[in-house]
Formats: sequence, C-alpha cells, structure tokens
Amino acid sequence: MRTSRKWLSQYMDLSDLSLEELAEKITNAGLEVEAAYPLSSGTNLVIGQVVECEMHPDSDHLHITKVDLGDEIVQIVCGAPNVAEGQKVIVAKPGAKLPGGEIKKGAIRGQESNGMICALFELGVDPHMLSEEQKNGIEILPEDAPVGYTDPLGYLGYDDEILEIGLTPNRSDCQAQFNLAKEVGAILNREVVLPEFDAASDLGDHTRFALSSKTEKCPLFLEKVIGSITIKESPKWMKELLRASGMHSINNVVDISNIVMLETGQPMHFYDIDAIKDQEITVADGFE
Repeated sequence: MRTSRKWLSQYMDLSDLSLEELAEKITNAGLEVEAAYPLSSGTNLVIGQVVECEMHPDSDHLHITKVDLGDEIVQIVCGAPNVAEGQKVIVAKPGAKLPGGEIKKGAIRGQESNGMICALFELGVDPHMLSEEQKNGIEILPEDAPVGYTDPLGYLGYDDEILEIGLTPNRSDCQAQFNLAKEVGAILNREVVLPEFDAASDLGDHTRFALSSKTEKCPLFLEKVIGSITIKESPKWMKELLRASGMHSINNVVDISNIVMLETGQPMHFYDIDAIKDQEITVADGFE
C-alpha cells in the first residue's frame, strides 16, 4: 500500500510530524511502514530561463548556455540533447545538494560552468514515473513558470513524501485511502475529515440503460450514466495524487476512476456508452 503525506493531509493535520515520526507511529501501531522517502529532493534550486544556447567549441554534444535566474545570468555547460534557447528549466546552483552529490562551480572542457540544468531523475524522481523524453533530457517547464522561483519541485508538485506500508491479509481494508486515513487518525488521536458524497448517486434522470448480474462471483455491480463529459487533461492536484500512488495520469476520465478506486478501494471503470449494444450489460460466469 502506497500513500503520501499530501494525500493523508487532505484528511487530517500532519504539519507537526516529520516523515520519520509519522512512519514510526504507524509502524508501532501494527501497520508496518516498509519505506519512507521524499518524492524528490534537492537544495539550492531555482527556476531559470535559457536566454542563449550554442554548441561547445570542443564537443559534439555539449552546449554552452546563458541562464537567467531572476537576479543574475549565469553560464552553464549542459550535455542534455534537448536544451534550447527560451526554455524554462530547473537549475541547481553551486552548493546544491542532489541525490547524486553536491554541485560545484567548475570548468568543462575549458568553459566555465556555474551550476547544472536538471532532469527530474537527477532530483530523485523515480524514472518509472517519467516519460522517455523526460528520462533522456532536462525537464522543460511550462512557459508561465516564474523565473527566479526557488521551489521548482513544489511548483511541479513533486514536494511530497511517500509511505510504503506492508499490509497483512487481515488489513486489506487499508488499501483504501479513506480507511487508511481513519486508521492513521485513530493512531494519532486526530480528527479525520473525509469528503461528503451522500446521495451523489441520486443526481440526474433515469435512463434506459440496463445492468444485471447472473453470477454469484459478482454479487453487486452498479452503474451510472454520465450524460455529458469532455475528455481532457486532469487537474494538477489529481495528477499529483496519482503520481504519489505510483500511477500515471492518462486523462480526466481514466484518472477519476483511478482516484475513486484508490480512495474507496472499490474498482470502477468508465465505458463508452455508444459502444455498448442495446444499452445493456449482463455479468455472467465465464462458461455460460
């Protein structure tokens, strides 16, 4: 079971506890935290903008860039193949401490370099959660990213902490974030506030869609017709929660089903109603 500080903090106040303290209290109560770690890490980071980019005279793959950090423009030698003028990027300034070590001023093939333009995996982000483009180059930020902002990981939503909890067979209920939150609230003796959704399923008009189950293997199968929906990118908060759970964002429809499944422990799926013959679904045993 994987959860995060941000997700649990939606339901209760955890601001006074470090990640280590939270993990210890949960483990001591019987839900063993097998791993606790930041989603990303790095000090002395800033959002910069590449204002100049040219090839290194003594290399066929290095670039010499001038990067605006808001209060100064610095020269950085960058080996990423996708670096280009005009980009908003994450810069680790000299003295920055990253998972791979400390960044220092230096010279690369005779050219001064004052820091490093970063890829996300260099900041501790799990490569399995990155696209091939992200794994093969520096992270390109949105055009509206604020130059000089000193919390680029927070800006991108990577300022979270992960808890991996080993659940025994008798505590499968805690695979649901709502139930895990109740358990953690009881452990910490804190008020837990969950979202209210009573009677939400009663909204809307009746439809002619029919659903039935003819097998004991599926005693309950419920449906709800959504009359109008636009498929688009999910909001930032939803993508962040899925990322913290180890899942990729697909689009708002798929992501909603995954978020609800993670929250409640109840699997759900969206179907294209136009692809369902006679507007009917019947669940039956596989050999019927």
